[in-house]
Amino acid sequence: MKNLVTFIAALGIMFSAVPAIPAYAADAAQTSIVSEASPETTDIEHLAGQWKYQISDTNLNVNISPTDYGTFTINKDGTFSFTGNDGLTSSGKVEFSIETIGGTPFQCISLYEGQERIFGGYYHSNDPDTIYYGNNWFSRIVRKEAAEAKMSDFVGSWKYQEANVNCTVDVSASDKGNVEINADGTYKFTYNNGVTETGTVYLGDETIGGTLLTVLRFYNGSSQKYTATYLPERADELYIGNGGMMRLVRDSAPAAKVKGNGDANCDGNVDMSDAVLIMQALSNPNKYGTEGTAAEHITAAGVKNADVDGDGLTVNDALHIQKYLLGEISF
Repeated sequence: MKNLVTFIAALGIMFSAVPAIPAYAADAAQTSIVSEASPETTDIEHLAGQWKYQISDTNLNVNISPTDYGTFTINKDGTFSFTGNDGLTSSGKVEFSIETIGGTPFQCISLYEGQERIFGGYYHSNDPDTIYYGNNWFSRIVRKEAAEAKMSDFVGSWKYQEANVNCTVDVSASDKGNVEINADGTYKFTYNNGVTETGTVYLGDETIGGTLLTVLRFYNGSSQKYTATYLPERADELYIGNGGMMRLVRDSAPAAKVKGNGDANCDGNVDMSDAVLIMQALSNPNKYGTEGTAAEHITAAGVKNADVDGDGLTVNDALHIQKYLLGEISF
C-alpha cells in the first residue's frame, strides 16, 4: 500500500507543480463547489462503509477512465482497513480537519497508516459519493455501491437515433446509424450514409444533482465526440447530451414507437377534419385510402401523421385526436 501511495504521489507531482491539497480546494472554490463544514459533516457516520480506490489508467481524469486498485472500509469508530487487488491489507485511522478557503469551509478527510498520510481529499456535500486525492483528479475513493456498471454491460450493437422535428427522441425517433461497442473498449460508428468512425469508449461517471451516474464517453483520437448517460432502470437506452434529442438504443431492444402529430390531411393543422378523414379511410379505403379515388383521400404522409399512438392507423387515432381537441391529452 505504501509503495502504491508513493507511486501516486510521484505522479501527482508530475501532473502539478503546486501543493496538491490547497490547490484542489482553491480550484473547487473557483468552480462554485460548496461544502458547508458542520458538526454533521465532520461525523464519521456519513463516510462509514466501503469505498473503491481508483486510479486513472490514462492521462485523463479518473472519473473518465477509472481503474479499481482495491477497497477501503471506513468504520464508525474512526478506523479504516484497505485490501488491495493483490490481496495485501493495511489499516489505520481517519482524521478530519477544516480548511477555510475564500470564506468557505471545506472538510478535509485524511487516512493515516501509522504516521504516514496515505490519502487526503475534500468532501463535498453536492458530490457525496466521491473524494478526490490532491488537485489533479488522478486518483480517488468512490462509494462501493455507486456507479457499478461494467463495460461488458454495453458490449454489442446499438442504433444511433435522433429526434424528429419538434419532439424528443423518446417520442419520435429516426435511425441515423449504428454503433458497435467492443469488449476491449473500442467502438465503430457507422452512419446511414456509409461514413464510419472508430475510437475508444471510456466507462466513467458524472455527478448530476448529487447522484453519481454512469456515463460512456466516446473519443475519436483525443477529441470527445459524445457523452451518453446510463440509468439502470432504462438499461437498453443511452441518452446523449441533456436535451433528450439523441440516444443509443440496444439493437436487441424492442423498437421505439414512431408517433404522428395528428395532421391526417396534411393541411398544417390538427382539427376535427383529421379525425373524420381517418374514419373515412378506414371505413371506405377504396375511396379515401392511400390509393383512393376521392380527391381528398388520405396520403402516405397523412397516414404517418395520423398514427398518433404508434400502433398503426386505427379508430383509436381518431379518438385520440378528439381527446386532444378537448384538451384531455397531448401528443
